[in-house]
Amino acid sequence: MDQFKSYLQYQKEITETKLKIINRFQKGIQAKPNKRTSKIEIARNVLHIAGRPLHVSEIIRLAQRDFQVALDRDSIVSAILKKVNAGKSFIRTAPNTFALKE
Repeated sequence: MDQFKSYLQYQKEITETKLKIINRFQKGIQAKPNKRTSKIEIARNVLHIAGRPLHVSEIIRLAQRDFQVALDRDSIVSAILKKVNAGKSFIRTAPNTFALKE
């Protein structure tokens, strides 16, 4: 009986090692999950599609319609203004109206 237990332990260790190798190969083969799109990227896409300056209310409405994403008004305005102040990606054309920087 002792030999049988040793045999089972041996088979178990071999199987576990095989599974580890299979898992390692599968991880290398699996497609990486899509990166989530940030709210600022959604706003950038909305403005790009529109091709003209949009008021923040329009940006929010189009993001909901086209991307099924609910943007919080205060946070998206804050995020866009940070980009405007840094001179990146967006320009302010009127109060709460933004366009893409060319």
